Amino acid sequence: MAFRRYIWCYTIFCSVFVLCSKKVAAQYSKTDSTTVFSTIDKAEEFFTNSNYDSALFYCNKAEEYSRLHNFKKGQAYAQIEATDIYIDKDDLVKADITAAAVNKLGLQIKDSLITAVSWMQMAQIKMYSDKFDAAVPLFEKSLQYYLEKYPTKYSALAYNDLGYTWGRKGELSKQADALLKSIRIYENYFPDRHGELAIALSNLSTVYYGLNQKDKAIEYAKRSLVYREKTGDIARLSLGCCNISQYYIGVNNDEAEKYLQQCVKYALQSKQEARIVHSYVTAAYLYNTNHKPGQALEYEMKAIAMMEKSKKDSVMLARRYMSAGSICQQLKKDTAITMAYYNKSLAILKLLPDKFNLRDFYLQLSNYYKEIQNYDAAYNSYKQYILYKDSIVSANTQSSIAEIATKYETEKKDNEISKLQINQKIRQLEIEKQKAIIAGNLSEAKQKQNEITLLSQQKELQDARIKQQGELLEKQQLVSKNDQQQLKLSQQERELKEKELQVQKQLRNIIIGSGAALLILGGFIFNRYQLKKKLEQQNELLSVRNNIARDLHDEIGSTLTSIKILSEVSRNNIEKDSKKSSRLLSQITEQSAQMQQGMSDIIWAIKPDNDKLENILARMREYTNYALENKNIAVAFSVNEKLLTESLSMQQRRDLFLIFKEAVNNAAKYSAATKVDIVLQKENDNIILQVKDNGKGFNEVKNPGANGLINIRSRAAALGGIAQIIAAPGEGTTVSVKIPAT
Repeated sequence: MAFRRYIWCYTIFCSVFVLCSKKVAAQYSKTDSTTVFSTIDKAEEFFTNSNYDSALFYCNKAEEYSRLHNFKKGQAYAQIEATDIYIDKDDLVKADITAAAVNKLGLQIKDSLITAVSWMQMAQIKMYSDKFDAAVPLFEKSLQYYLEKYPTKYSALAYNDLGYTWGRKGELSKQADALLKSIRIYENYFPDRHGELAIALSNLSTVYYGLNQKDKAIEYAKRSLVYREKTGDIARLSLGCCNISQYYIGVNNDEAEKYLQQCVKYALQSKQEARIVHSYVTAAYLYNTNHKPGQALEYEMKAIAMMEKSKKDSVMLARRYMSAGSICQQLKKDTAITMAYYNKSLAILKLLPDKFNLRDFYLQLSNYYKEIQNYDAAYNSYKQYILYKDSIVSANTQSSIAEIATKYETEKKDNEISKLQINQKIRQLEIEKQKAIIAGNLSEAKQKQNEITLLSQQKELQDARIKQQGELLEKQQLVSKNDQQQLKLSQQERELKEKELQVQKQLRNIIIGSGAALLILGGFIFNRYQLKKKLEQQNELLSVRNNIARDLHDEIGSTLTSIKILSEVSRNNIEKDSKKSSRLLSQITEQSAQMQQGMSDIIWAIKPDNDKLENILARMREYTNYALENKNIAVAFSVNEKLLTESLSMQQRRDLFLIFKEAVNNAAKYSAATKVDIVLQKENDNIILQVKDNGKGFNEVKNPGANGLINIRSRAAALGGIAQIIAAPGEGTTVSVKIPAT
């Protein structure tokens, strides 16, 4: 969260105290200032150890004491310390209230430093609330009002946080300028402020990392780590190691792993949620880069779970969703799962003015759409990526850097003029010092020497600043050159990407067109096939109708004719010969039953439910019961069980049953048998039906067409099969039929 804030030390305040007007000074004593600032120092000690409750207790104690003694400056500094504590513990509501109270006090007592610090703290509150547009003018206001003119630790802190804010807005040149100003103040005026120097250097390293200058990023990050080790701040040591580990990825993976282990170690020691989350994120990034997406996703899920629970850093959570979507993409997860993470990321980023993350998001989304061959969506996402990328590294960045260069060149010339003036003044003071020594005025000579020493130190400081400005200008020129190259590469990349997407779109259109043509051709062929099948079905139906008509004519018609003749003969003889009439009526009854059976056979044959052989077998058993068992002829069935699931067409089952019926009927009427064996089996792709009796048999040579044998052979031939009849007098009769199963 917030970085540690440090108030003015007691000696600095004493100098302010001495310069106050007599009226103000009369309101409080030096004892009051000593009491208040020693109390604030205690608060700072607890604050440094993250003991917020105790720190706030001493802040409130210092504020209450100041209020009782009308010590408004002490009251303001106690509130400044309290504001820093509230910011650090992420209680931004209370921080905002306290900062407003500090600002009111500063304006009331006309203290420029207090007023400027209050504006800086207001800016920090906006910054940590992700309200970057509102934070920038407050930072600039605090600097212009006081902090820029009179370098203090607050000035360096304001520049550092302003740089961070510019970075979140995607203004790289402004970010680098602010951070370098912060570092310059710390190094020139407060070199012992190790914590603040570490923060500024770390932030600068992220700028170079964003510009893909990893060597520079690692250099500044390691410099930052040196200062962090001096402070002994475990939490920020973890942060620094995590950053260096990320910078080393792709450069030196062994170093990346080494710093990752240190990062995790320090994070666990700190017991701070933010540091632990950061270590998880770094581990996920490292494993993902080293092609271990399963482990990477595991750490991302841990980080997301903690961040969703805390709801503190929305930008980081958006990046974690983005990363999870990318890893799911690598693992070939379901599209719904992958897009769910991307949509969660976009929902957060749309609420934030964060060009960097939106740029990265649209690039990843474009690549994902391209992978799943959604080229329209890929192209639209890529255009968004280019839009954000160009807005970050644009011609405006180049002009901003040029303005910085001009500013520093002007300041350099002014410093050189000032240096000449100082040299002249030193020579004048040397002359005046010699005159004083000659005159015996040692006190005046000592004063002149002190002035000479002060001017010499000022000259050395200006020399150092000029040298530093020269280095800064050189760095900015390198940054400018790098940005130009990035813009050129960006343009080339965009053109190549557009060409690639165009080729892919054309390929997709060709594939779609070919697919459509194939569908049309397939539809035409299928339509012809359906038409052919319909004609075949109509022909089959016509054949069925003809067969039914033939069967009705052959069986039913002939039987009805016979019944008619028998009825007339019976009527004519009913009075003359009653016995003959009775015999004729019996024949009529028998033929009526046969006709009824024939009708039943025709209906059974055309019914689709009877296409299975198990249904045919049931019909066969029913007929043998009627034709054989009623005549005390024993029947034995032998059936292959696997055959029962076979299906036959209507014509096949009709003719097969009629062959069976003819053979059984012959055995019942003419064989005088006592037993009939019926075998139904499958041999290769043929169905074999055998009906064998132990009757008197007959001479097949003398009677080749007797007893319906011709019908049996013709029906078998119609089914594409053969029929074989084996008979001899006194040896029974065997009828064997073999027909194709399909």
